[in-house]
Amino acid sequence: MALRTKIINGKKYYYLDLSYFVSNKSKTFSKYVGTKKPLRNDIAKIGQSFKSEIIAKLAGKHYDNKLISKDDLIKALLFRAAFKNAFSSLSGARKRKYEVDSTILFTLTTLTTEGVNVGLRDVQNAYGKNRQLNMSEQISKNMLNAVESIKEHHVLDKKYLLELHKTIMTNFEGKTPGRIRRQQVYLHMQDTQHPLGKEIAYRPPHYSKLNKLIDKFVRWYKLTRLNPIEKAALAHYNLYRIHPFLDGNKRICRLILNKTLLDEGFPLLNISAKKERYFQSLIDSVEKDTPKKLAEFTLKEFFRQTKEFLTLHAA
Repeated sequence: MALRTKIINGKKYYYLDLSYFVSNKSKTFSKYVGTKKPLRNDIAKIGQSFKSEIIAKLAGKHYDNKLISKDDLIKALLFRAAFKNAFSSLSGARKRKYEVDSTILFTLTTLTTEGVNVGLRDVQNAYGKNRQLNMSEQISKNMLNAVESIKEHHVLDKKYLLELHKTIMTNFEGKTPGRIRRQQVYLHMQDTQHPLGKEIAYRPPHYSKLNKLIDKFVRWYKLTRLNPIEKAALAHYNLYRIHPFLDGNKRICRLILNKTLLDEGFPLLNISAKKERYFQSLIDSVEKDTPKKLAEFTLKEFFRQTKEFLTLHAA
């Protein structure tokens, strides 16, 4: 943030400039602040107000921010615009290739992150095919169907959550696909001294509370005015803490995180591509009862993956 002076006919005019870098390109926003040089404290206040104006202009609506700064939100919105511009400039064939490749990669990663025994060839074979599939291909097909579903802008309610869970868990025996769990579950992280993992410092709620908690989650999701990055991260965080299902909870969380972003014009985010960092940010957030780490990780991954796309498809 910089104060700039412009002299016209011997008279000074003051402007506040805010500059952001997106994929090696600078974007500057300027605001006229008067003919009298503002005090330092006033500059800070004007700057915060100006940032809110920029966010509203870029987003076309007002967003709240609690976990990420206004500067980072502006940068995220600029990255979104840069992605849209770069994507729209691609040929039809290249657009299709990106959509297919990103969907296949997300599907593979989100399954293997949970130790599901599928490979790239399984997902590729399952994509767009309706022939008889083996088990690994069918599991891949189910997740591919779920990814296509979140691109269709369905209303998020309890029914949709159950349908999405049923879609991805149908071929997992004993995992009660599409049904709320009816037993207590425990969350573990890898530990060399504990073969089954070490229980983290958080235990999901009793199953008798789940229906009310899911209803509360759905209401929050509908009413919150948080920006898309924070809303996506908090949706993941809140749903994971509820842990509504016997299994497949993180997979559902990653789908809902992406549904939130896709609904707001952001690209598909392969949030678990950096598996260890993803897990650590999630566990840290859950144990400390604050989603800040997960929100920051989500933002960083969005920047990193979008930069890769922009670099690859630079004009």
